[in-house]
Amino acid sequence: MRTLTVPPSQDEVAQAADEISGGALARVRVEPWPRGRSHHAYVLTTPGGEQFLFKVHRRPHAGRMRRFLHLAELLQAKHVPHPAVRWYDVEKRTLEVPYFIQDFISGEDAARSLGSLSFTDQHRVGEELGTGLRVMHRVEYVDTPMPWSTELDDRLRTRAAECRFLDALDQESHETVIQHYEERRDALEGVERRLTHDDLNLANLLLQRRADGWHFVAFLDFERARGRDPLLDLVRLETWTLPACPAMLAPFRDAYARVEDQASRRRAEIYEIYLLLAGIVWYRSNELPERERFCRERLTEWLSKHD
Repeated sequence: MRTLTVPPSQDEVAQAADEISGGALARVRVEPWPRGRSHHAYVLTTPGGEQFLFKVHRRPHAGRMRRFLHLAELLQAKHVPHPAVRWYDVEKRTLEVPYFIQDFISGEDAARSLGSLSFTDQHRVGEELGTGLRVMHRVEYVDTPMPWSTELDDRLRTRAAECRFLDALDQESHETVIQHYEERRDALEGVERRLTHDDLNLANLLLQRRADGWHFVAFLDFERARGRDPLLDLVRLETWTLPACPAMLAPFRDAYARVEDQASRRRAEIYEIYLLLAGIVWYRSNELPERERFCRERLTEWLSKHD
């Protein structure tokens, strides 16, 4: 297990921000930002009132951070709604740990603001979310030469085996999952890789309240973003995330304008079970028992329909 980073002091953050920005962030006010789940995070406020977010990963990984920074450039170039990265230091020239500084966009994530959204707000946010995700999914992002069908085959079989070890599947249910996949796997052939977020839960959708109500403004946390089948994001959104705000679903679908055919429906049926298996393994390894329980309950429900 990698060593957890020690959070830098506010004075260290202020000095590093000043140096890396060439003085653009001189004399910033530094305040801890408690909502950084995988990062030590600080809000920087300049004397002129501009705000930025200074982030130090709790489990630093130089290669992963470089990949993220490359991705951040791509997001900016392709106009994907996100908090843009402005400065960074991977080589630890200005601080003992790698960090980056991104725009601080005011607002609330959808998980926190959900109870405040009216029907009209949900409709508007759903439409804006669909438009933003369509922009993201148009971006070509090939991060491995391996065909998607080959990668998914390995991932699904591995996650299924791990779920047996975790007692989420027994021999019979494991066979049910594999048979379900085998009957549909031909639909994966020839799928082109596009940029996918891979973690589109409510906490990673940033909303902003304006005079006319709530708006979707940005996707958050691209740490797990990959080049995969965009349908993975859609299945997760439509079956896990958006049911919590049902008035978003129809306008989201209209704005995203997904073309459905038999092949996409068969892939969606694979991804529905794959996401549950992957979720159980991921949430167990990251010690998130409530989310693991959610996936286990969904898996039990799925198996009851596929006996």
